[in-house]
Amino acid sequence: MTDLSKTPQEELREKAWQAATRLVVGLTLLGAGYTAAYLQYKDAVELRVTVKQKQDRIVDLENERETMSTKLAKIQRDKEVCEKAAKASAPAAAPAAAAPAAAPATE
Repeated sequence: MTDLSKTPQEELREKAWQAATRLVVGLTLLGAGYTAAYLQYKDAVELRVTVKQKQDRIVDLENERETMSTKLAKIQRDKEVCEKAAKASAPAAAPAAAAPAAAPATE
């Protein structure tokens, strides 16, 4: 696109203007994007507060889950102990329960 009728100084000046124009357009677009984001999110203060609240809620729920898991493990352990105790006492209680039932029938 070099025009032979232009002097090297004119070509240099034209290229400098092109570069300056591109720089101005780029900075304008960047500034407009930043301004639009700032106007939309207001420095994201509300979003940061919401994220903090949700992170705190997640930590609370994880702690609650751990507590419930511990309680469940204790209850299952107690249940197994009770079942073992019931199995151990069931054979001993069965003959004792059968003997009094037979006694009134013989009287």
